Amino acid sequence: MRIIARMIPSFSGQWPLLRLSPSCTVTTTELVSRHTPEAEADITRIWAEACRKTPTLFNGCVFSADRVTRTGISGHWTDYRSVLAQMKKPALFAQLRLQPLAVIGLLETPEGYILGRRHPSSLYQGNFWQSPPAGSIERRGESTAVHLDEQLLAEAEEELGLKAESLTIGPPRLIARHPGTRILDIGIPMRTALSFSAVEACWKNSANQEYDQLALVPHAEIADWLKRPDLLPTSRALLAANLAP
Repeated sequence: MRIIARMIPSFSGQWPLLRLSPSCTVTTTELVSRHTPEAEADITRIWAEACRKTPTLFNGCVFSADRVTRTGISGHWTDYRSVLAQMKKPALFAQLRLQPLAVIGLLETPEGYILGRRHPSSLYQGNFWQSPPAGSIERRGESTAVHLDEQLLAEAEEELGLKAESLTIGPPRLIARHPGTRILDIGIPMRTALSFSAVEACWKNSANQEYDQLALVPHAEIADWLKRPDLLPTSRALLAANLAP
C-alpha cells in the first residue's frame, strides 16, 4: 500500500506540505482491517481511558488516506476509536497505517482573514491559533463518497454558526501532514461577504465550543501573524499563500 506521495519541506516547520491541483479529487476504497490482538487491546484500553475523561466522545466513522498525490487522494473509512488510539500511541501506526484526513478552511471577509484559538480543553492542539472551520472528514449519512465542500460547510455551521448561503468555497490548495499523529489537513480557501463582527456574532450565538477566541487578520498584518509560534502550520501555509508581494 502506498501511504503518501513524497511531500516537500516547507515554511510550515516540520509539517511536510504538498501543493494540490485545483481539480484534486477524493475517492473511497474498501479496506479490511486486520488488527492484531495486541493492537485491538491497545485500541480498547485507550478508548476506554479517553471516554472516562470525556464521556461525550463518539466513535464515528472517519476517513483515512492510503494514497496521496497532487491530483488525487484515495482512502477508506475507519472508526474514530482506532484513530484516537494511534494519536495517543504513535507506535500503532506500524500496524494500523492510519492517516486521518481533515479539512481546514481559510475564511476571508472584506476586512481580512479569520483565525480562532482552539479551546484550552481541546483533546488536540489546545491554545493554538487555527483558521476555522476545520475538522476530520466524517461519514455523514449513508453515502460513502467524500465531498470536501460539504464537509467544510458542515464544519462552518458547527464551529462558526455560519450557513452555507453566506459562504463561497474555493478549490483545494494544499495538504499538510501533522508529525506524530499523521493527520492530513486539506487547506481550502473560503470567502464571505459578512463583516468580521457579523461572523463573530454568529459564532457567539450559534457555534460549539471549539474555539474560545476569534481574531481578524487584516491583509496588511499577515506577515506579523506568520511570525507567531502559536499559529498552526497548515493555517500558516494558507495565510502565506495570500501574502501580498
